[in-house]
Parts: sequence; structure tokens; C-alpha cells
Amino acid sequence: MAEVELLDRGRAPLLAQPFYAAGDPGPIAAALAHVPEVMETALPFIDSIFGRTAVDPRLKEIVVLRVSAANRCRYCVQTHTRVAAGMGFGGDELRALLGEGRPPPGWSPLERVVLAFAQALSERPETAVGLLRPHLEEPAIVELVTLGAATEMLNRFATALALPA
Repeated sequence: MAEVELLDRGRAPLLAQPFYAAGDPGPIAAALAHVPEVMETALPFIDSIFGRTAVDPRLKEIVVLRVSAANRCRYCVQTHTRVAAGMGFGGDELRALLGEGRPPPGWSPLERVVLAFAQALSERPETAVGLLRPHLEEPAIVELVTLGAATEMLNRFATALALPA
């Protein structure tokens, strides 16, 4: 059970209503609805960094799921394991992302580096960018660091509030 009431459309404040226009906005938005002024800023930021960008979605999912697993965020791990599987990640790949196995032999050098980056971001953030620098240009590095940091924030949010997956 969540640590706060997850507001449905009928209980959400007026300023939060636009986020319910397409239906159930999910547990993160339903928790943020308690503070619409934060919701109005946080959700567009989350959508922009987790949505379509110049970085390959597969690389982004490697970061999100590995960071979430390293932080032991039950909500994010369960949610993003389903997302990754839907993107075509196989069992060996999912085990690697969850920290339960090695990356499969078919992974590209860049995918391996991004996995190592995601782990480092959670354990030794001061070393993380150095892993990416030989492989990516600065805009992609900044984006992946922002994605990983946003994932860390959401891991803490979801874990503290015990959001249901």
C-alpha cells in the first residue's frame, strides 16, 4: 500500500486535472497530484528526459533499468523490466540489467559501456562520465547523466512512497 493516497481524477485538485485528461496518469502522477505546482514542473521534465530524444531508446532503457536495479527500487524495476521486455530485450539482457548476469555476447561495445556507466552512476558517480567520454559526444553524455540522475530521483520518490507497480 502506498504511503500517500494516490489521487484519482475525482479527488485530484483542479490544477492537476489536465494530467488526467488521457485517463489514469499512473502512480507517480497520482502521488504528485497532491502538489499541483510541483506536478506542473516535474511531469513535463520527466516526459522530456524519458521520452523521445536524440539518444537511442535502447541505451536509455539500459540506464533506467540498471540504475533502478542498483538502487533496489521495486516500482521502477518492475515497471522498466516490462518496458524493456516490450522493447525486445531478452532474458539474458534483462538479467544483465538487473545485475544478475553478464551482458550477452551480442551486445555492442557501446551497450556494454552504457551498462557500466549506469552502474558507476549509482556507486561512483565521479567516475561515470569518464566511461562514456571515449564513445559519445557531449550532448549524449549530458543527456544520459540527466536521465540517470532523474532515475535516481524517481527511485527515491517511488521507494519512499511505496508506489505500486
